[in-house]
Amino acid sequence: MMMAFGYRYTLERQENGWWLVRFPGIPEALTEGETKEEARANALDSVIEALEGYMKAGKPMPREGAGHSGPERAVLPSLVTAKLAVYETMRSRGWSKVRLAKELGLSENSVRRLLDLRHSSHMWIIDDALAKMNAELSIDLPKARPSGKAA
Repeated sequence: MMMAFGYRYTLERQENGWWLVRFPGIPEALTEGETKEEARANALDSVIEALEGYMKAGKPMPREGAGHSGPERAVLPSLVTAKLAVYETMRSRGWSKVRLAKELGLSENSVRRLLDLRHSSHMWIIDDALAKMNAELSIDLPKARPSGKAA
């Protein structure tokens, strides 16, 4: 079964009883919660905030702890994953926001919003951006389940 992209984390019980969340490959992403559930809920926001920091600094996305499986994982929303694909493609091709904006016929501000992980961009803009850079978003459909008796 295909799963969404995310980053693995560890949960550690602290002396005060709270739960600390650490991402092995992203030391900047650190959060906690009074309960395990609260800590897990805070994990996603923490990792997105850290990834925004990587983007602002022009750094590559961390690969350690990234993947499609694992028990404790902050699963990135599909739109965030797509935006990271645009960012990483721009980095690998040496494209600036100005160049991408010019190629798309958009303002540089529009490209800034496209790369804003918290902005609700349209997927067609992401597809256009990747196409202009001669790239595409790779998505796999779940494998078909073997047919048998109805559940």
